Amino acid sequence: MAPDLKYTKHHYGAESDLQVLGVWDVDAHNRSKVWVIYIHGGAWRDPRIIHETFAPTINAILSEDGSSAGLRDRIAGFASLDHRLSPHPEFPQDPASTPPKELRKARHPDHIDDVRSGIAFLQKEYGFSSNYVLVGHSAGACLAFQLVATPAAAGYMPEAIVGIAGVYDFTGISARSGGAYAGFLTAAFGDPAGWDEVAPMKFSHNFAEYWKGIAILASSKNDELVDEHEIDGMAAKLRKDGCRLVVYKDVRGSHHECWEKGTDIARLVADTFKKIQT
Repeated sequence: MAPDLKYTKHHYGAESDLQVLGVWDVDAHNRSKVWVIYIHGGAWRDPRIIHETFAPTINAILSEDGSSAGLRDRIAGFASLDHRLSPHPEFPQDPASTPPKELRKARHPDHIDDVRSGIAFLQKEYGFSSNYVLVGHSAGACLAFQLVATPAAAGYMPEAIVGIAGVYDFTGISARSGGAYAGFLTAAFGDPAGWDEVAPMKFSHNFAEYWKGIAILASSKNDELVDEHEIDGMAAKLRKDGCRLVVYKDVRGSHHECWEKGTDIARLVADTFKKIQT
């Protein structure tokens, strides 16, 4: 786990054991440098996908090989957020015998509230203002764009969002899955009648009026879980809103492979740093 960096685990909330984040210190108190903050995926419910899964990407970013060579000098630190999770049928819990802090019962807006709280904790500790890049995979990409859709609650906004294999249109992806995704979407967001109200692609306001950063959207043609309609639809929404946007469809491998290996996410982060020119 990024063995040459100091790693610290923090609790940013007291309600759940899942309200934790990890920090890998590069030059954490240098406010001229940029933070890279990660939100993992897992369909808002998978207890196996946790904040430590960012470690392969950190290692790839710090490598002196490939597209991220030399990037370390521009980074203050890395952080990766866990958040409360919704129930998962493959990992059932008995509410009568499970300690309250271990119970996975989250429903929107619990997940995004935790992301806000985690970033607020980091801001209090390190004071980096908007000097950060927010990276999200799958459900984490959705959470990143939900964050900038609520600026009054979000605090300082990121200079850039890197959304990889994001889920942005709950109604659409559920329909295209033949209803197979309805279970986890209902667990996370409740009645399907309310899904469009909170889905980033269906955001009723203009993203560019709320957030002035750059959006990086990325996908893999070999993604077996999130189809190309998601990236295309979200890109169309951001373009319509006048946001600065770059789209990559060259991520390699299956849905989870990008974070398991880390090299493609590292490349996307390196390209993002070139665009923000910090």
